[in-house]
Amino acid sequence: MTEVSEEAPSRGERLRGWVTPGRAALTVYVVVLIVYSGVEGIPMDRVGQTGWIIAGMIAAKIGRPWREHVRTFLDWLPLLAALIIYDHTRGIADTLGMPLRVGELADAERWLFGGTVPTVWLQEHLFESSVRWWDVGAAIIYFSHFVVPWVLAAAFYMWSRPLWVGYIRRVLLLTYAGLLTYVLLPAAPPWFASARTGDIDDPVYRLVGRGWNELGLRSAHAWLSDAQGGANEVAALPSLHAGFAMLVAVTLWPLAKHWWLKVPIALFPLSMAFTLVYGGEHYVIDVLMGWLYVAVIMVAARQYELWRERRRQLPVPLSAGTPAPVEPALRTEPDAVREPEQNERAGRQ
Repeated sequence: MTEVSEEAPSRGERLRGWVTPGRAALTVYVVVLIVYSGVEGIPMDRVGQTGWIIAGMIAAKIGRPWREHVRTFLDWLPLLAALIIYDHTRGIADTLGMPLRVGELADAERWLFGGTVPTVWLQEHLFESSVRWWDVGAAIIYFSHFVVPWVLAAAFYMWSRPLWVGYIRRVLLLTYAGLLTYVLLPAAPPWFASARTGDIDDPVYRLVGRGWNELGLRSAHAWLSDAQGGANEVAALPSLHAGFAMLVAVTLWPLAKHWWLKVPIALFPLSMAFTLVYGGEHYVIDVLMGWLYVAVIMVAARQYELWRERRRQLPVPLSAGTPAPVEPALRTEPDAVREPEQNERAGRQ
């Protein structure tokens, strides 16, 4: 008997099979985002970023039932609302009359490091009039704070909604724990202690944006300067930049299956810590407190999730007068034996 061999699909057929409405829409979305970023700059505000992320996920799901698009929007809407509330309330820390901590942090830093403020030491040894490669790296690492946590959230949402829910729970807990601390304990960064109050005698410069000019991304530098000018200047403790970098790392760590993937994950919070201290934005104490907040939040969120899981597994109590559930009777005969007998009786009738 002669076997009939099927012809292998042509390149055009394979291409048509790969091109789906979702992939085509996602490609268009990426092109539009690149053009927009080149003309207007990379979207950095939370509303704009979240809008672009939602648009990208909807584009990737083109061709799926419309309920999925509605669910995507409704899932992200509470997160967007929470972040907008955060942006509009974080500036109240210096308007409530709470005492501003400036000299205390500088003194604590000197006590920890033998009379030296690490920011001053790093800038004395690394800062030069010309931009060096570490300045470029610091600019990129600092900028990643505004992109990486939210891109990771979008990836989790597309991959596993339960994973996304757990991650977003920790994001919001960290965000509002930091906000509460800023209100109750406003604290100033090193550059403020140097330029505004003189609690640090040596000059401290804000260096995190100078690397953008070297890359030719002056729009990013201009955006960062505007953002720094409008940011809360007394929200240094804890460092949410350090906290979010650590949160990303501890979230990705168990998902990395190879050791070489764990290396950049481990380096991310460390490089963010260097960037923040060298750039004059935070003390080492701020960084350590940001990491501590992440540890506490991870434990608290995990305990909450275990509690919810145990509650789901508890038997539902029966109310008075409610009959107990009756288990269905076991079938003692296999279907293969019962069905012929039933057919035979039906034939006699």
